[in-house]
Amino acid sequence: MFRFFKKKRLAARGMSCGKSRRSTDDRAILSGLEQSSAIRALIVAVAAFALGFLCFTGDPAEPLKHLFYCLVILAVAVIQPVISGEKSLHDNSRLALYLALILLQLGLGTLLQVQSATGHLEAGFLPLVIPYALAPLTLSVLLGAQVGLSSCLITALWWSVLQVTPDSTALLLALSGGLIAVLSTARVRRRSRLLRAGFYSGLSIWFLALLSGIIGPIVWEAPQSTDLWVIGMKSLAAVGTGIMTAVLVSGSLPMLEQFFGITTDISWLELSDLNHPLLRRLSLEAPGTYHHSLAMANLAEACAEKVGGNPTFCRVSAYFHDIGKLVKPEYFTENIPAGDNPHDDLTPTMSALVILSHVKEGVDMGLRNKLDRRVIDSIQQHHGTTIVEYFYQRACRQERDARAGGSLMNIRPEDIPRVSEESYRYPGPKPQTIEAVILSLADAAESASRSLERPTQQKLDDLVHDILQDRINDGQYDEAPVTLCQLQEIASTLVSCLTSMLHSRISYRRRETDQEIVVSENR
Repeated sequence: MFRFFKKKRLAARGMSCGKSRRSTDDRAILSGLEQSSAIRALIVAVAAFALGFLCFTGDPAEPLKHLFYCLVILAVAVIQPVISGEKSLHDNSRLALYLALILLQLGLGTLLQVQSATGHLEAGFLPLVIPYALAPLTLSVLLGAQVGLSSCLITALWWSVLQVTPDSTALLLALSGGLIAVLSTARVRRRSRLLRAGFYSGLSIWFLALLSGIIGPIVWEAPQSTDLWVIGMKSLAAVGTGIMTAVLVSGSLPMLEQFFGITTDISWLELSDLNHPLLRRLSLEAPGTYHHSLAMANLAEACAEKVGGNPTFCRVSAYFHDIGKLVKPEYFTENIPAGDNPHDDLTPTMSALVILSHVKEGVDMGLRNKLDRRVIDSIQQHHGTTIVEYFYQRACRQERDARAGGSLMNIRPEDIPRVSEESYRYPGPKPQTIEAVILSLADAAESASRSLERPTQQKLDDLVHDILQDRINDGQYDEAPVTLCQLQEIASTLVSCLTSMLHSRISYRRRETDQEIVVSENR
């Protein structure tokens, strides 16, 4: 509030434009809630209360004993990610999503049991219409296959405990339906894969139900006495439930992604559409930067596939990493026409300010256009805290020349301003993820490779490894979870891809016309 009135006063005096630069640092409160132990305890308590409600709703013989079993399984579900080091469930919102989806599946199953007990659903159809794949399929797509598999095991254990009468078939059906759904969604990039996963899950339920006698009975000695209509309806119920579960998951994914701040590979693929307004502006107003981004996207995607990063996320981030150059595109070398360099009329300090500002401008444009938070973080980190070497060296030369000339003109050395290296460094932060490291190296390598007159594999290898060594010596990758072995793998992939992109071509002679041939023969 006080900053608002202060800015208004400065704007009235002509000392401020009255606008505020958007910032990504306003997430401190949300970050605190994500790691709060009190919030985590509240989530677990709510889950325990829901389990108690389900235990008493099913009307088992010993509800307190069943509740005790459920609480033990709940403790395993909460402690297991901590022991295994699974980071996907460290945040409170992820844990809430994990437990909520499992409890939703259990709640739907309990509701169907009640419908069967009251006669509204035939008992023979009950095991076939329970959505066993709901939680495993959704969590596998949102948080990864490992979390999906964990939810499958926890759901199956809880479901077997909640049965009115102990039944191993219920445990096998829950395990089979969830496990097949997780295995079918190892890396989903299209929504049609979800339908296929639902179909496979329903098919596995049908097969187990057929073996266990839930679908049947089939009288092989007297086929005419077999009720094919009932068998067909039960088969349709098993497979149809799997498909309908996948349809439900597909429709709810966008809402869950938005609410919990998760981006799946499906959404990354949708974000890679080059018809985005910012990318269309980039292609028209800064075509050099646009083509650099396209080339860099191919490099980053190839590197991510080699070292286990997220290839689609790297491609999307590469498309948007330089959108800040739209503010002053003519000041960046890839957009400067030959023989018309605007930096010739600027001091090195002013030139560096223009170059450095494209990161902050990119973050501002990303926030205004509601880009994904991880893409905005990549824009902010893709240069780290590196130095704008060209203008820094140019400023150092000017300082040396000024000191040499100052001694002839009796100017005191302390009156000549010193060049500060910090003034020529990007604001950072340094790369925090392996994808940001890939973007950083791919950006530098692709840009520097354009300066080679006759690029060969050896020249490109020397160039990329020199860039990598300079970044390591400068400590640019100290805060990222990346190993030296992975950095070498990224560098080797960049060299291989750049060699293919910049290969030399045969010089073809222009085809001579008939008139030119006649003239040459007359000579």
